[in-house]
Amino acid sequence: MTKFQSLLIGFSLLLAVHASAQNFDPMKVKNSLVKVLVTVDTRSSNALTGFVWKSPEQIVTSLHGMSRTGDIRILYEGQAWRKARIKRVLQKADLVLLELLPGQAAPPAGVTPLSSYSPEKVPFGSSIYALGFNGGAIGSSSRQLKKGFVDPETLANLIPKKDKDALARIGFPALDLNILYLEGSLLPGFSGAPVFDNRSRLVGIGDGGLEKGASNVSWIIPAHYLTELETSSSTSLPAGFENLVQLFSAAAKIELPAGTTANVGGTNTGTEKMLDNGFFNNESESIEALGFAFYPIKTRSLSEMMDSSDDPENIEILSDEFAVDLNIQLDYDNMYFDIYEDINNGVVLAVPEGQRLYYNPAEEAFQVSGANGSDMQVYFYGVQDDFSSVNFEELLLLMGETINQNFAARYGMSGFTVDQEYSVWNEFEGGRKVAWILSLGNEYLMGQDGLQYGLYVYTTLLLTEEKTFIAIATIPVPVEMLALALTTGLDCNNPGIYAEYCTYFNKVFQTFAATHLTNFAY
Repeated sequence: MTKFQSLLIGFSLLLAVHASAQNFDPMKVKNSLVKVLVTVDTRSSNALTGFVWKSPEQIVTSLHGMSRTGDIRILYEGQAWRKARIKRVLQKADLVLLELLPGQAAPPAGVTPLSSYSPEKVPFGSSIYALGFNGGAIGSSSRQLKKGFVDPETLANLIPKKDKDALARIGFPALDLNILYLEGSLLPGFSGAPVFDNRSRLVGIGDGGLEKGASNVSWIIPAHYLTELETSSSTSLPAGFENLVQLFSAAAKIELPAGTTANVGGTNTGTEKMLDNGFFNNESESIEALGFAFYPIKTRSLSEMMDSSDDPENIEILSDEFAVDLNIQLDYDNMYFDIYEDINNGVVLAVPEGQRLYYNPAEEAFQVSGANGSDMQVYFYGVQDDFSSVNFEELLLLMGETINQNFAARYGMSGFTVDQEYSVWNEFEGGRKVAWILSLGNEYLMGQDGLQYGLYVYTTLLLTEEKTFIAIATIPVPVEMLALALTTGLDCNNPGIYAEYCTYFNKVFQTFAATHLTNFAY
């Protein structure tokens, strides 16, 4: 409790990230790794990872990245392109075995095929390591994950009914498929990536998973399905494959500039531009500090996240209040969020599109900064420690009290009152506890523009036995704008002379939603 209190009162971030011993050596297996590009149309390709299996001419990757009409191109060792075709399909496990087309130059001499996998059960909580190409990047990178717990460990027992129905419509992976459930998510582009244990033995193939709001539910395909893949009698894509609509969270696309093609049989041109499920980032840079490393993984609309989120209630309540009580119709169709995932601790953040996530050493916190000033702020704090004996309800009371004291002192107010309608906590599968708390300042603030503002503070608190994370947003709402909306109404789909007011209220809603959507990857 003492650590948490000091965390909130001082607005400081103190991490205790304990790195476990790692024996995995990527240098032992890197020469088996390949990038796979599958043409979708004249402008873009699916970007996957694959690995060479038993022969330099054979590659294993994910079935869901294939295309019925597109070319399949393999990049060996970041320098040598070759064309491939489908040799075997194992539909139930979402796997495909590729082979090089005849008449091409041989693969580079340094290619080292994987030839075996570990038959041992992967223990719960153990570290496993995926190697892949993040968003189709030129260079490969590793992703450390933990083996999670689901019993029995099949897709049918991992995902809710609406996702089961979606997979049933697609036809693969099979709902009764044995999988390895992950704590954490594979990065886009890691579909088909080889996954190893700490002894550098192959244990699985990255499949990705299904989206759950800002976060994902992820799994890998156990490596023993490679035996079935090799003996499969199927050599073509399943019927209805072109109707594949369910989004796999480890899928990615890249876009080639006009007139550019892969130099098949030669070397990498280096001109690929990453298109990561709609999020452009040429460098795929991470924001790193104090043990966290946040990577941009996707851009999603508000409606997409609401459709798949398991906790959209507060956002829905606020939307109804804007429409019914405040007489404000917001432009929800144009609300987008850039999603970042921390690869070290499995935290997922939603940042309103066009705003910037950065580390602020003065606050010792990650922070979101809008392009139009600092009137609304979102701060992120995290700690990894032993929270197994923490009473969550007591923690909420303490946190509410310290936030009240901190912001009252910061803004010169007498205190804050908790809004009970928006303040609730829930417990989810896997022992995740999540609380959302909304507080309103007891007095109005006078802004530099001469307007009076009501100051809202919205907080999301996440807790597991191993870690906790907090998102805190300050949201000033101008009283004059609210009064006008209540009197005359405000349609932000056709704002007219009130475009400035609509921009502000859209930002209010996005800031609220971004804070609410903070979650652990699971």
